[in-house]
Amino acid sequence: MGKDKFKSRNIMTRDELSAYLETVLAGLKQGSLILDNEDRPLILRPSDAIEAELEIKQKADKEKLELKLSWVPNRMQPLAPVAAQIDAPILTQVPGSGEAKKK
Repeated sequence: MGKDKFKSRNIMTRDELSAYLETVLAGLKQGSLILDNEDRPLILRPSDAIEAELEIKQKADKEKLELKLSWVPNRMQPLAPVAAQIDAPILTQVPGSGEAKKK
């Protein structure tokens, strides 16, 4: 499997972001998450051991929270075609304006 990368930066409402993060959370709980982008879907298979890095910054005019998650793919979870993973949470393009890049 080659290296796929998707990066997105958007402006969303709090409700839109909450819904998006709930989809990510559901995928983490289930062990399978699909990012449906234009070229081809990216299927993530998080294992039970997930490294979490949290950074919070607060300034007078801006607050920032960064959450970075990484894991070794769960090889026991088969890489099935997207159509076969009907129950897997699917992240579509993030609502709101902004830029998305796939490398």
